[in-house]
Formats: sequence, C-alpha cells, structure tokens
Amino acid sequence: MEKINRRSALLAAGAAFAGVVAGTASESEAAFGRRRNSAKPNEQAGQKTQTSGRPTPAGLRFNNEDFYTDGKFNVDKAKDAIIELCRYFKYPIFSDLKDLLWVSDYGTGRFTELGLACIGIVNHDKDKLGQTFMMQDLFLLPGQMLPEHWHIKGDGIAVKNEGWFIRWGKSFIVGIGSPNLPPEIKIPECHMGGTVEVKHGKWVNAGEYAQLAKIESKHWQMAGPEGCILTEVANLHTNSAVRHNDPAINDHFLKN
Repeated sequence: MEKINRRSALLAAGAAFAGVVAGTASESEAAFGRRRNSAKPNEQAGQKTQTSGRPTPAGLRFNNEDFYTDGKFNVDKAKDAIIELCRYFKYPIFSDLKDLLWVSDYGTGRFTELGLACIGIVNHDKDKLGQTFMMQDLFLLPGQMLPEHWHIKGDGIAVKNEGWFIRWGKSFIVGIGSPNLPPEIKIPECHMGGTVEVKHGKWVNAGEYAQLAKIESKHWQMAGPEGCILTEVANLHTNSAVRHNDPAINDHFLKN
C-alpha cells in the first residue's frame, strides 16, 4: 500500500466541501442512508449564546472578534479554535494537526457564522479514467455555516460526486427539494444578505451518512450547537471547479 504524506495530501486536496439532500421528502430518507452504528445524537442541554448569536453548549464558546487582528482574519487563532473543537469531541490530536489544517472565513469577517476548516487525507488523480478518489475531514464550529455552492466539470475530470459521514456532532445538510428549513436554522447576513437558494434539508447525526442527491446541484450545511466533525469522500476535488452562490464569497475563494 502506498504511504500517504499527509502534508502533501492537504495541499493536493485543498478546500473541499460538504452537501446535500434529495429532491423530495420521500427521497430524502434514501439519500441520507441509514445510521451506520449505535452512536446517539449529542446532548444539547446547557446551551449558551455566543457573540454572533449562534447557540453553543457550556464549555465551548467562541467570539467572532477573537479571530481578527486589526480587521484581518487571524488564521492561527482560527486553527486554535478547531483544535479546541477537536479536544471537545476527543478527535485525535496528532503532532502536526495544526500545521495541516486549512481554514477560511471566505472573506466575510464572520468566521463564527460562516467558514470551514479541513484536513486533506488523499486526493488521488493518477488515473483520470474513472479511478480517482478523495477523502478529507471537515470541521465546523457550533452554528457555523458552510456557504452555498456547487461543482462544475474542470481540469479534464468528471464533475465532483461526494458523500459525508458524520463522526461527531451533527449538521443540517441542505440541497434541492421542497423548502423545509426549521426555525433554528438562521442564514447569516454575511451570506447573500441572509438568503440562500436551496432550502430542503435534514439533520444528519453522528453515525449517519449523507450522499449528494444530484451532481452539479447547489448545497450547503450548518453545524449543530456543538459543532461538527465529518469525513467527506468523493471522486476528486479541484478548487477551480467550485462555484459559490454568493458573488463576494465566490470571488474571494477563486482568488485565494
């Protein structure tokens, strides 16, 4: 078996993303699959409210202003917050975890409300004749939104097809279908003035798997009150083939 260099894998994988649900309520059950183990959803008792208005449990609280120095996104502090999230869930803290983390606020200045952290494990493209595969871990802070986006064909490969296994916490995963957003899902103002296009979703808990319902469809997600750590699997990811629905976020992502 070929040994994977994690640092090289991260650079290759870049920033990949989560998604999405089926087009109808009946299809949704099939799209999300079934619980893969006996893990129970995380308890939500004792919640507090952070500065951004996002609910967080006691003992895990983040203030948006702490992630900015002279108005600039402080990557180091953002990584520290992800390490704290990992400790909270008892995710393995290996020696170079912080170095390997990729973090972004997508240029919004509202990291606690909208952002992402990830570690690329493998992004295999040695054979572009259907033998590509990718895997990475994604990290979302409590109530943090991963922006609405979709994937197009790029770099001579097929359009990205993906699925997500929730390991800790839970996430409300949203895509195409009849609108059913629950009251607790509040779109931050920094994302298209508090709006999204697709509004059909479902809570996906620890031990459950979600699959992209339709290739090239728009999707986004929002972590539950404890945050979320999930593993994404796909055929291949390329940053150049990602498109975001928010023009400012799309501009920032493609230029950085």
